[in-house]
Amino acid sequence: KHQLAAGRLLAASRRRLAAQGGAPPMAHIQVAATPIGPSLPGLQAYHTSVFIDCVEYSFGARGLVRSAGPQSHLPWSKDLRRTVMVDFGMHDVSLEDFELRLGPFFRKGTYDSLRKNCNAFTSCAVSFLTGRGLDARYSYVESLGSQLESLGLVQALSGGKYVPNELAAGFDVGSVVGQLRRPGGQEAAGRR
Repeated sequence: KHQLAAGRLLAASRRRLAAQGGAPPMAHIQVAATPIGPSLPGLQAYHTSVFIDCVEYSFGARGLVRSAGPQSHLPWSKDLRRTVMVDFGMHDVSLEDFELRLGPFFRKGTYDSLRKNCNAFTSCAVSFLTGRGLDARYSYVESLGSQLESLGLVQALSGGKYVPNELAAGFDVGSVVGQLRRPGGQEAAGRR
């Protein structure tokens, strides 16, 4: 708790200093990854989220969610022992710009467990914040699932439990990353 509070104070002081024309608003970027479901060789599913200093951003049925600490990982790892933090270093970050640019792409009700999930969000967020990509192992199961879906096999394999979200139809991480890299990308996102 003390480390989280100290991290928030440090982040707040950085932003205040940057707002006053001081140092750029540098923030520590990390990805949290928690294995979910059964562990099969090469087929581990993950829940991921991105941290800007000690603030977690995750994506799910409620849309883009901001919280203090790894709240979205607790359902899969109560003590967080299975959660791994992947360090992406220090980067210039405006939380306001981050939320304005990514928010329109990740609205409430647009979540789909295969096509537009937490890993798709984390991949877009990491690219926007750092210019780097998310390791493919974190989204391998979904990419395999999407291929099976295109063959009509996901419905059969899930016993009809998977229902595609039409609001996620056509979502593509690469397309979103491309729009985020362009100036004015948030306007394009708002039209989706």
